[in-house]
Amino acid sequence: MATDINCAVIGSGLFGIQAVRELTRRGMFVDWYSSDPKPGGIWQPMPWGKTRESTELVNPGWCIAPELRMKPTVTVHEFRALLKSWSDENLNRQRRRFLTRVDSVVEYDSHVCVATSQGEASYAFVVVATGHYGTPKIPTDWTGNNCYHASSLQDLSRIQSGQSVLVVGGGQSGVEICEEIIEERPDIRLSWCTGRRVRLITRHSLLAMLGTCIRYSTRGEPPRGFVITKSPSTVSANCTMTSARVLKVDGNRVEFSDRSSQQFDHIIAATGYASPAGLGVAAPYSAITKGMRLSPRRRVASLNYDGDGCGGASMRCARKQANTAARLFAGMRESTKSPA
Repeated sequence: MATDINCAVIGSGLFGIQAVRELTRRGMFVDWYSSDPKPGGIWQPMPWGKTRESTELVNPGWCIAPELRMKPTVTVHEFRALLKSWSDENLNRQRRRFLTRVDSVVEYDSHVCVATSQGEASYAFVVVATGHYGTPKIPTDWTGNNCYHASSLQDLSRIQSGQSVLVVGGGQSGVEICEEIIEERPDIRLSWCTGRRVRLITRHSLLAMLGTCIRYSTRGEPPRGFVITKSPSTVSANCTMTSARVLKVDGNRVEFSDRSSQQFDHIIAATGYASPAGLGVAAPYSAITKGMRLSPRRRVASLNYDGDGCGGASMRCARKQANTAARLFAGMRESTKSPA
């Protein structure tokens, strides 16, 4: 491994992997920081990742990768294998500093300082790709030890046969947990509180190719939206759905916005994540690509800044931003070289 590493990538998810890939392809040596044990980001198995084993990605042929172009859907296991193959390219040009949390990134005129518990290191260029998934979001006023976030439910063993379960959250995570319960535990009495009027569509429909959880509103009516499922009829037949919002959880008792209330043995919150505290990267300028930000001295590139404009599996967006960041650094290196 060369010792003249002058760029770093922080984050080992999709955008971090693509950044390392593009930089090392150009012959650069990269310090790669991550608080996780290996690359993958949210696509790793829990507890490190946030993706359920039953997850499938809709693949209209252009959004994931040429290697999977002929597959209408891609399983999370196939996607993980693809991410691993990308992250393992040019291993001899990577110095992985995994299981290392970055405390701060500070930009100066001549360099960028990256601080960890192990000390500080200086780089000419840093890519921040830490994503926007932070602490699991569950209302603090929900009381009772039967309430937990979906990310903590690695399997269904804590739920006993015949018990009632309420899944809260009308997004893709909510319906995937419902599908998992229906497939693996038909002995469970399942309800799904979507908080909006939801239309279930199949993975092979045209709407599914436009994106998950598409939202639209109608005047004077509650918000509506599409959610992709493997089998809409199976979900609707085996799950009691309500478009009311949860107002209060007190032990087993749940109060809804339609003024009804009901008892449940378990309440699973598929309610998303609170964004983590940022690394203090200044970003006053518009990005060259959507969802990307540059620091004032252009020595720090923040990819998928606050999740702006890109979903977690947006291959084209990740490639475009990573390619742009690598070209910026390559241009910076060329401009600082002494004339022959």
